[in-house]
Amino acid sequence: MSEREILEKAYSDAVKLNADNVSDIIRKDIDILIENIDSNKSLVSALTTSLLKKITTPNQDIRLHRTVFENGYSARVLDTNMTSPFFKNYFPKYANKESSFLTLATREEIKWNKKDGINLKIRNKKLREAFLNIFDQVETFKKDPKKYLAYLFFKLIKLSENSEDLFQKTERQKMGNSNVLNINTILAMLAKHFEIKKSSRLPVIAIYSIYEVLFNKFDRYKNKRLMPLQAHTSSDKRGFGDIEIYTKDNKPFEIVEIKHNIPIDEYLIFDVIKKISKIEVDRYYILTTFHNTFENASDENKISDLILRTKKERGADIIANGILTTLKYYLRFIDNYDDFLKYYTKNLINDAKVSTEVKDFHIEEWNKIRESCNG
Repeated sequence: MSEREILEKAYSDAVKLNADNVSDIIRKDIDILIENIDSNKSLVSALTTSLLKKITTPNQDIRLHRTVFENGYSARVLDTNMTSPFFKNYFPKYANKESSFLTLATREEIKWNKKDGINLKIRNKKLREAFLNIFDQVETFKKDPKKYLAYLFFKLIKLSENSEDLFQKTERQKMGNSNVLNINTILAMLAKHFEIKKSSRLPVIAIYSIYEVLFNKFDRYKNKRLMPLQAHTSSDKRGFGDIEIYTKDNKPFEIVEIKHNIPIDEYLIFDVIKKISKIEVDRYYILTTFHNTFENASDENKISDLILRTKKERGADIIANGILTTLKYYLRFIDNYDDFLKYYTKNLINDAKVSTEVKDFHIEEWNKIRESCNG
């Protein structure tokens, strides 16, 4: 069987798998990996690649995942060519953009055995031990890698099914009382949503959604392109900002960078100036959810002076503002406020389908917020 056929067979076996028949030894460690997958999806993909290698090449010690090790192999090449495309097809939410072997936890020259593996950059000790345990079971105790791979896919399938049920429920849900929607109501809903833990992606989606609603209404954006949202994580991210608008000649026109609970200070502006020194851009927004936008009035004045000086010297507009203030301004141009909420909900779901930045609990909480909207 080819590597692709082995992955397909493992998926097929996982669909039919009765979890009650899976040994506790296999369950214990894989369950820990799945419980932590939102913050460590690279480990799941790396494990998949390693198990695949063990199935195709039984004599290979899969703890030696780099060619620099004696008798090692290139797990990254296998991951890039096989595992990553497979995950994008079957488990897109947990797929790495290129390879799982680009993250700090997996890319270092550390053998994945019990002795050396203690140095892996994995903060969660329990997670690190579970990851190494599986390699120890397969290599030292000769456990069947096919059984591990089937159960791993079984858990991923269940996760995906649960998420899909939530997405469908969210798409069907109506606002509690859309007749009483106004700008202040929407801002209050978003502010409440942004307060949830691990919510740095949510303000990005909110600003992107308002652009989607209004993009064709302004002459400023005629013959311009609103680029699709990219992954928010630094290892996956490309481009100049969180939201980007390009000209028909594929040149950056307007860039939006978004900070969550961070005051805008002169150092952030210096970073923006550094970025626009490399490109020609008409306008660069730096927006934050920090309640006062700036730490204090003195910082605001220094930043205003710096922005004005940059405008005179470079001709580019830098706009520093609060997220909610910006949304309040743009919402005034919307005829039907429910349109914005539909876009925001749609984008939450779309983002959650292809990344772990928007989590199921974010969508569950948004459903509660919409449900309780009674003016």
